[in-house]
Amino acid sequence: MTRPRVGTQGFSLIIAMLMLAVIGLASAAIMRNATSGDQVANSNRLQTQANQYAQLALRFCETQLALASGSRSVTLLPAATPGAWSVQRNWTAAGTNSAHTLAAAEIGSATQPRVAPQCLMEASEVPNVYTVTARGFSADYRADPATGVTRSGSTVWLQATIYATGAPGTESAAGAASTGALTVLQRQWQQLLTPPF
Repeated sequence: MTRPRVGTQGFSLIIAMLMLAVIGLASAAIMRNATSGDQVANSNRLQTQANQYAQLALRFCETQLALASGSRSVTLLPAATPGAWSVQRNWTAAGTNSAHTLAAAEIGSATQPRVAPQCLMEASEVPNVYTVTARGFSADYRADPATGVTRSGSTVWLQATIYATGAPGTESAAGAASTGALTVLQRQWQQLLTPPF
């Protein structure tokens, strides 16, 4: 009968424990990657949702700009320096110079956002050029009540520069008052990657 060597006793147990530790670490890494993938997918979905609501608000205000001044539900603000879109209180306070928050009927969907999108339209210093700015929010959007700064969730800001003919609220050469409707000739839009607040 042969006796095992003293140096090899328990070697199998050590190997089994090391393998168990490696398997445990690999499993934890796989679970972490799966969770991270879900978080990335959810963040992309919320960002896309905010972008779609911002586009909806932008198109709404652009449509309002083309209406007669008496038919608009959004006020066309006069040219100002700095632009009205860059002033925080125009987005967070109520009043005639504030951004228009879309109502449920203006959104026109059975599914309504938790925070309604907003838009603001204003004239510029350049004749026949108007600026329309909009922002949309994700479902998990939260803002600081004092400053309006985004604390969580997504906010997407879009802005369109519109060249249009017609002079809102002026009189024609024949002396007849115009309807204030504008004919959009050219439109350029951009996403504001650095919002004003």
